[in-house]
Amino acid sequence: MSIVNGTFSLTCNKCGKQHDFTADEADFDATSGSERQMGSENGYTWEHTFNCDECENEIEIEYEVWEYPVGAFNNDQVEIKGGTEVNRYGYDFHDAPEPDDI
Repeated sequence: MSIVNGTFSLTCNKCGKQHDFTADEADFDATSGSERQMGSENGYTWEHTFNCDECENEIEIEYEVWEYPVGAFNNDQVEIKGGTEVNRYGYDFHDAPEPDDI
């Protein structure tokens, strides 16, 4: 199951090499959930750390996305250390994992 589609891309801050991650490479976990006026708000997080295969620079990604109400994109936030964002994923919450008693 994936809540994202398309490709997330970033470049290495040390050598400039572009790294692309397809939707099936991002394993978003349901990390938060709460009730609001229009129903549930759910948060999902993907954290990934890797070394650039060109220069060995360590790159860390923390990618968060929220749906509110259920099924609708609300907000996203991406923090990258050692790299620079080029392109974000698109979102599709039809197959979103259920937040477990968060």
